[in-house]
Amino acid sequence: MSYSNPTPYCFTFNHDFGAATEALIFRGPSGMQGTVQEVEVQAYETFNAVTTEGAVNIGSSAAGAEYVAMGLGTLADGDEQRMTDTAADLVLAALPADTDIHLTLKAPTGGTPAGKAYVQIMIYWY
Repeated sequence: MSYSNPTPYCFTFNHDFGAATEALIFRGPSGMQGTVQEVEVQAYETFNAVTTEGAVNIGSSAAGAEYVAMGLGTLADGDEQRMTDTAADLVLAALPADTDIHLTLKAPTGGTPAGKAYVQIMIYWY
């Protein structure tokens, strides 16, 4: 596989951000580097952000955000947010080969935490 002909992978999660933070680990195909193309969050319950906002973070370690740091603010029920809509959400697109990639679906804090959403992550591996 080459950079000019990458293999796309889409990771999809359904998460209740108001209930708790969830940490997941994934890894690309053996020997292949990756590029984060898109992170899309589709809310089906309005998020709150009384003290801190919910977030989707992708990093090289637990709770890290070296690649993606996407805050969700008060995303409303039925709305969607894309990483490519806000340049600051993408910290570093390049993912190293043969390395664990940590995804953190971070709960908002303060008040009564709320927010449910589908999260889709598109990565090209080459």
